[in-house]
Amino acid sequence: LFADEPTGALDSLTGEQVMELLVGTAREQGTTVILVTHEPRVAAYADREAVVRDGRASTFAAERIAP
Repeated sequence: LFADEPTGALDSLTGEQVMELLVGTAREQGTTVILVTHEPRVAAYADREAVVRDGRASTFAAERIAP
């Protein structure tokens, strides 16, 4: 599943609900979710993170457990 700014136009409560739905569905179905965000609170849900600057992946974060 690809998601480009899935919480961008949402209030924080609804954005949290959307992220919980995405994460829960991905785990239940064994699906990978790749999403684009500028929000650190949304990026915190990721198991892995890549930061893209000037069109290039510049930083990769190790695996972590999502909130």
